[in-house]
Amino acid sequence: MLRDLRVKIRNRRSNICSCGHREFLPLSKQFFAFVSSNPLLSSIIAELIARNPKSVKEASDQQVASQGIQVYGDTAEEAAAIAYTKWKPFADQDRPEEYFNHTLGSGGLDDSLSRYRDWYVEPLFEYLDEVLEDSNIVLGTLIRYKHKVEWYRRQELQKLFDDNSSKGEKTLAKHMYEYLFDQGIPFHVEPETASGRPDVVSLDDSDHPLIADVKIFDAAGRGSAYVQKGLYQVYRYCTDHNESVGYLVVFNVSDKTLRFAMASGADGIPRFEYNHKTIFITVIDIHEHEGTASTRGIPDTITISAEHVIREADEQEQAPS
Repeated sequence: MLRDLRVKIRNRRSNICSCGHREFLPLSKQFFAFVSSNPLLSSIIAELIARNPKSVKEASDQQVASQGIQVYGDTAEEAAAIAYTKWKPFADQDRPEEYFNHTLGSGGLDDSLSRYRDWYVEPLFEYLDEVLEDSNIVLGTLIRYKHKVEWYRRQELQKLFDDNSSKGEKTLAKHMYEYLFDQGIPFHVEPETASGRPDVVSLDDSDHPLIADVKIFDAAGRGSAYVQKGLYQVYRYCTDHNESVGYLVVFNVSDKTLRFAMASGADGIPRFEYNHKTIFITVIDIHEHEGTASTRGIPDTITISAEHVIREADEQEQAPS
């Protein structure tokens, strides 16, 4: 699948980087439509933007944009974040020559387009190709795991939990880690600590450690407050390790719907954003519901908002050590 996706990306790269200035805008629109329709690419972009808030802010500076000044990144990842932040708004508007205003305004349209592609097109394509080659796609892998479990393994995981519910959280976490391993993501799971911090799964060949935690939601003893605490724990560990991105996976073993009233991207995955940290939340429903969705009526929904988690964070930060 990744190989086929890389071929599609490279074909689009070839077309966009060899077209004339009249075709550049429609091909750009087609490319970003392709990205938004592909859950894997959408997740890569979401993680890229979340990890590089400083570069995104610099690239979004309207004063810099109006002067056509190039924004640089210190790393290839920062350059890719800048490229996306610059190129995507161009694709969202309808003036074919708008790129000219972002390249110092020197030379003709073709020269300006060549410069624009060097600055804001090639870095993004190079980043996507490298990430797909390395298979370092955490959020996309978690989304595929969610779909696999809910579509094909729901009963199996519910039984794993029911057989020993007191240790069910660890059992389900182990099942998820095994899937990540099978998908080629190298990691090791840190031993549990007395402080109650979340599991940290470290990628041995990555610049970014994977900070993740698994929680159970049973709508009772491990209800919304328990999940909120888990979100705070991931945030706290991201802060301790100076990482911008973390992941919370919640297995819903109850008959209730767990909803996060938080921002989400095109992928539909909610994310908790606080103090320059982004925690992606994946809810996996493994409860065996009676009847089909159309016959169950309106589900009983438990909602967790960003305000709830921020309040939890504030209380934890102010608590005496």
